[in-house]
Amino acid sequence: MLCTKRRCPLQLMSLFRCLLLVLLLQHPVRFTLHRAALHFQSHKVLLGAIRRNHQTATLNIPKNNVSRVSLELGQSTSSTTTSIAPTEKDDLIKTLQLPLEKVYLKIKNREFQRQFKYLNDMTSLQLKNFQKFTTNLENRIRDETNYDIKSLSVVNFISPNLANIPRLVRLIHLDHYPRQLLAYHQLQDKQELLTYLLTRTFYQYYEKYTIQTTPFESKEIDFSNPTEWFPEARKMKRKIVMHVGPTNSGKTYRSLVQLSKSKTGYYAGPLRLLAREIWERFNKQGVGCNLITGEEIIPSIDEYGHISGVASGTIEMIPLHKTMDLCVIDEIQMIQDEQRGSVWTNAVLGVLAREIHLCGEESAVPLIEKLVKYTGDDLEIKRFKRMGKLTVESQPVDLYSLRKGDCLVAFAKRKILEYKSKLEKNTNLRVGVVYGGLPPEIRAQEAEKFNTGKYDVLVASDAVGMGLNLKIKRIVFSSTNKYNGTELKNLTPSQVKQIAGRAGRFSVEKGSQEGFVTALTRESLVFIKKNMDTPIEYLSRARIWPSELVWKHYMANQSTTESLYETFTRFLSEKMKFEHEDYELSEVAPKLEILQIISDDKYLRNMTINDQFVLAETPINLRGVLGNELIQPIIKMFLQNVVDRQSRTIFEFSLLQDPLIIEVLSSRPILKSVESTMENVEILEAIHKLVLVFLWLSQRYSTLFIDKQSATELKALVEKRLSEELRNLKRINNLRRRR
Repeated sequence: MLCTKRRCPLQLMSLFRCLLLVLLLQHPVRFTLHRAALHFQSHKVLLGAIRRNHQTATLNIPKNNVSRVSLELGQSTSSTTTSIAPTEKDDLIKTLQLPLEKVYLKIKNREFQRQFKYLNDMTSLQLKNFQKFTTNLENRIRDETNYDIKSLSVVNFISPNLANIPRLVRLIHLDHYPRQLLAYHQLQDKQELLTYLLTRTFYQYYEKYTIQTTPFESKEIDFSNPTEWFPEARKMKRKIVMHVGPTNSGKTYRSLVQLSKSKTGYYAGPLRLLAREIWERFNKQGVGCNLITGEEIIPSIDEYGHISGVASGTIEMIPLHKTMDLCVIDEIQMIQDEQRGSVWTNAVLGVLAREIHLCGEESAVPLIEKLVKYTGDDLEIKRFKRMGKLTVESQPVDLYSLRKGDCLVAFAKRKILEYKSKLEKNTNLRVGVVYGGLPPEIRAQEAEKFNTGKYDVLVASDAVGMGLNLKIKRIVFSSTNKYNGTELKNLTPSQVKQIAGRAGRFSVEKGSQEGFVTALTRESLVFIKKNMDTPIEYLSRARIWPSELVWKHYMANQSTTESLYETFTRFLSEKMKFEHEDYELSEVAPKLEILQIISDDKYLRNMTINDQFVLAETPINLRGVLGNELIQPIIKMFLQNVVDRQSRTIFEFSLLQDPLIIEVLSSRPILKSVESTMENVEILEAIHKLVLVFLWLSQRYSTLFIDKQSATELKALVEKRLSEELRNLKRINNLRRRR
C-alpha cells in the first residue's frame, strides 16, 4: 500500500519508474507490464496530486555530459494571503523602480541582444511604449486583488506575463524565488532577475502593440525571391564553402575538423543517428559539443559551468535566429527532396553563420551557385575524389553465394526480412538487417555487429550507410527499382552511385580499400553499369516552403477564422500553377495528415494557430498497416492534451492499456512462425514511433508531456524487445534449416 502523505512528487515519480526498471532488468517477466498498466490506471488520482503539488522543475543539464540542476520554488506559510495592504503594494512598486530604469536605459542606448534585439528598433516609439507599459504595470499592482503565490511555479519565472507579474514581484520581494535560475541565466541578484522578467514581459507587450498597429499589407507570399524571407541573413556577407565529391571521398571530414576548432557552430545532418555520431565523436576528442534533435537536447557544460557554443543536430533543429561562426550542412543534394528539401533551402538562405560549409554531391553545385547569386554571398567550391577504387563486377551473384562482408540492398522492409529469413534458413551465414523503420539505436547495434564480425552479411535498405560507419566490402543490388509511394520507378543515376559508393572504405589504419558492386540478376547489373557511367545529373530546383514566421505574417493579414489545414489546402490550390526557374513547392502531405485530424475534430479546432504550426511538424507517418488501428488514436490523445493544457505522463495516454501492446511488450519471444515474429516487429516499431513522438512533444511542451525519464525507459524496453524478436527470427530460420 502506497502512503502518499509524506512522499514528495519526485519520489512518487521514481516509484513509477521502478516498475519499468524491473522490466528492463528482469525481462521477460510475464504480466509484469500488465500490472504496471493497471497500477498507473488505478493511481490517476495520485498522478493528479503529483501534478498539482509538483513545484520543482528539473532542467536536464549534464555535468561532463551528465548532471542535473533543480530549480526549487520556496514558499512561506506567511506569504499565501490572497490580498495585501496598500502600503505593501507601494513597497512592490518601489522595488521595481531600479529594474524599470535599467530597462529604460537599455532601450534608449539600444543595448538589447539576442532574443530582445528587436526592442532596439524605433527607439523613440519604444520609449513611449515603455512609459505606457510602466503605467499599466503600476496600476495592475495597485488594482490586483489576488496575491496568492501558491499557484506559481518555475514555469511562471521562465515565461512571465503582465497578469502574473504582481505576484512574481511579491515573491521576489519576499526572497522566495528559484536561486539556481540566477546561475542558469547568468544573473547576479534578484534585481537583475526583476530586470530580466520585466524585459521579457515588455517584449510581449511590444509584440502585441506591433500586431495591432502594423498597417495592412499584401496577402500574398512572394515566392519569386525566398531569400527575402530571411532579412537578418541578408544583412550579413556570408562565406559559403562547398565540399563536393562521391561517397568515401572525405568531404565532410574536412568541414568537421574546422567546426571542432570554432567557438560557435552547428553540424546539421539528415538523421538524428548521424547527429549523435558526430556528437559522440567530438566529446570523445575533448571538444565540447551539445546534441540537439527533435527528441532530446543534451548540453555539454565545462568545469566552469559554461555551455559549449558548438552543437550537432538534425537539419530541422538549426537555430536560424542565432549568429554563429560556422555551420556545416551535410547531404546538400537533399535540397531537392520532395518532402524535406525546403529545410535545406531555408538553412542555406537563412542561417546566420559567418561561414557555411555545404557537403554533398557534385550534382548540387550549379543550383547552389544560382542561390548564392540571389543571397549575394561569397562562394568557394572544393572538389574531392574517392579514396579507394570502386569496381563493378562482370557477373551477377546468386543469393546463396553471398560472402562475408557483403551488403544486400533491398527497397522494402518486407523484402529485407524475407531475404534475412531465406539466407539464415538455407546458408550458414549470420545476417543483420538495417532499414528506416528500425529505431536508430537498433540500426547502430546491427551495424556494430556487422563491423565486428558477429554478422557475416547485412541486408539493408537504400539508406544504407547514412549515419552509419559500415565496413562493406561489396554492395549487391537485389533490384534496381523502388516504390516511391505511388508507383514503381527505376533508381536514378545519382541513387545508384550513392548506394554503390558505400562499398569499400578509407581508414587511417588500412588506408584505401577497394570496393565492389554487383547484383542478383544480369538485367540489374547491366542497369547499374550503365548508370555508373552516366554523366552527373545536376539538380534543377530547390524545394521551398514558407517558414513559420512568414506564414504567421500571411495569416495575420487574412480576415478569416479558418484552420491551418484549410489555409494550407486553399493556398496549395491557388499555387498549383506556381512555376519558377530555380524553386518548386515542397510536398506537404505529412503536415496535412496531422492538420486534417485537427480540422475534422470539433474539440481540436479550438487549438491555437501557434500550436497547429508546431504539431504540423510531428515526426510520424499516419499511413501504413497500423496507421489507423494503433498509431492514430494515441496521436489524437496527444493532440487533445495540447488543447486541454494538462500535465500528463506517457502512461496516461492508454498506450499501456491496449491489450495488444501489453501482450507484445510483456511476452517471451515464441518460436512460432516467421509471420508472427514479423508482425510483432511491426507492432514494436509502431510503439517506438509513438514513444518518440511523446519525447518530441516533451521538448516543445515540457509542462504538458512530463516525466520524460519514464518515457525514455519505455523506449529502451521497446528497443530491447525489438532486438529479441530479430534474434528470434534467426532461431526460427535455424530450426527450419535443420528440418
